[in-house]
Amino acid sequence: MLMEESTIPNIPNEVINYVEEQHARHRDLTKQKKSLKKCIKKVQGMLKMIEGRNDGLPCTIAAGNIYQQCTVQELRLNLTAKLMIYVGKFVKVHRKLLGIHWDLSQDYETICQNANSIDLVN
Repeated sequence: MLMEESTIPNIPNEVINYVEEQHARHRDLTKQKKSLKKCIKKVQGMLKMIEGRNDGLPCTIAAGNIYQQCTVQELRLNLTAKLMIYVGKFVKVHRKLLGIHWDLSQDYETICQNANSIDLVN
């Protein structure tokens, strides 16, 4: 549990559960973001390796036991397309994280205001 119920008795369990769910979502999205960042760096490294090479040169791509022949230009185009996909996903995940940050910030302010108003009444 995120907060102990005994320290904040005025907050309903539904609110605490909601905040815990948001934190869990935040953790999952952070993991996705790190994974996508790693993929982006890997593709950028591959693009750097073929930088300045003649587009018509042949090259072999290997994945496991599968080998494929292509040209540097084809490889560059495929890697660039992959990079665009990863960056698009990264931006979406980042926006979701910003949304969660905003929501949690607003929710925290509301909880504090409600707790303070309850304390003033008592």
